[in-house]
Amino acid sequence: MALQHKMTMRPEQRLVMTTMLRQAIGLLPLSRTEMQQAVQQEMLNNPLLEEIQDEEKEVVDGEMPEMRGDVPENQNNERGEIDWENIIQDNFEDFSSPALADDFPSHEQTLTRPDTLYEHLERQLSLSVAPEPIARVAEQIIWNVNEEGYLEADVDELAAYVGLGPREANRALALVQGFNPSGVAARTLQECLLIQLKNSELPANGNSCFVDLARILVLENIEDIGEPQYGKLAKVNGVTAEDIVQAIGIIRSLDPRPGLRFSDQGAEIVVPDVSVTKRGDEYEVTLTDDSLPLLRVNSQYAAMAVDKSGTSPDTRKYLEEKLRAAVWFVKSIEQRRQTILRVCRSIVRFQKDFLDHGVSHLKPLILKDVAQDIEMHESTVSRVTTGKYMDTPQGVLSLKYFFHSGLESSAGESTSSLAVKEIIKKMVTEENPEKPLTDQKIAEKLKQNNVAIARRTVTKYRKELRISPTSKRRKMR
Repeated sequence: MALQHKMTMRPEQRLVMTTMLRQAIGLLPLSRTEMQQAVQQEMLNNPLLEEIQDEEKEVVDGEMPEMRGDVPENQNNERGEIDWENIIQDNFEDFSSPALADDFPSHEQTLTRPDTLYEHLERQLSLSVAPEPIARVAEQIIWNVNEEGYLEADVDELAAYVGLGPREANRALALVQGFNPSGVAARTLQECLLIQLKNSELPANGNSCFVDLARILVLENIEDIGEPQYGKLAKVNGVTAEDIVQAIGIIRSLDPRPGLRFSDQGAEIVVPDVSVTKRGDEYEVTLTDDSLPLLRVNSQYAAMAVDKSGTSPDTRKYLEEKLRAAVWFVKSIEQRRQTILRVCRSIVRFQKDFLDHGVSHLKPLILKDVAQDIEMHESTVSRVTTGKYMDTPQGVLSLKYFFHSGLESSAGESTSSLAVKEIIKKMVTEENPEKPLTDQKIAEKLKQNNVAIARRTVTKYRKELRISPTSKRRKMR
């Protein structure tokens, strides 16, 4: 049977990243300070944007504005041209939205600062020669890397979000994992260490077999290398104890949290993005931007954009482009505000017991739970919770604070890992210093409190709490 070429048509639904959608998504992960800088920069670039002076600002409540196409609704006239007169016929305050900036940045804000992890990765992506589809997925991956450098979302879902498949997902993940710092975008500690062993030129005293042995230990014995039993590991791997010492020395030179080097930018004053106040039996969530000015489109410039007799064609074309960009930017800011509100209200619904009673009542929560609750994509929730803070009855907390894995109890309920850590900390504080609790004893006590936990998990949590092992906590009379 001869091969034939033919053309066919088939309907297909795909998500198209319009300019407005891309801009709105780009604003979501920005912190308060970064938003101030973004607004100031946009106002410098676009003469049609201006601040509303001395006007009362109210936090808009309700559903988010719907994402539309490249231009606002009803912009085309009967001839198919953009109808700018229809856009500016109403008062431009209808397009106003809180601008997160003062008149000018303070002196401290004008000082140079190191790049954030997000900026560092974005710069490397912009310098790469990756094909456009791969770059789109890579950008999604970068947006979902947490401050420690780990990828928090499923890479296949991120690719599907921009209409691509697993093949592009794997290529994009490999691209980002090849960026600096080595180990970034890993999904587990094991993967993070393996990436560093693969990418780094580690000294091995002239013998590369130690690096190979380090890879084997990470792959097969990662749970045993924290407090290694050199003889046991040597017997299992058929090498000498001296070889194990050399390999573990290489592993300990790696960075288990490669992203944190970009978060050490000195002390900063945290200004909460949202405030949670109890009203009766319920909690009210409000944005803390009441004192900030509003943005609007300059009506004089907008009128020039539709004045065919008094404005030259080139000027009109320039003003039309800037008017379009101004409307997009104002709507994107409002989109960001409403998205933050929806995410924070969902968090409050999940963590109401914590707000009432404290950390012992903190529930296990993952990004997917909130995403399903408010019918958004998980990556959107991840961006919203990046670099933002909530003022609660339990203090000012990062939005990331509320997300923790859970441990199953014997009763079938789940307990937050953070709550378990708090229990471990309390046990160690109250222990007999002459007979400190071993990790196994702590695990047994937790099981008595209906928390099913393995000894090695207790060891992991103890190290994260920076609590010394039993031998170093023992105090003799």
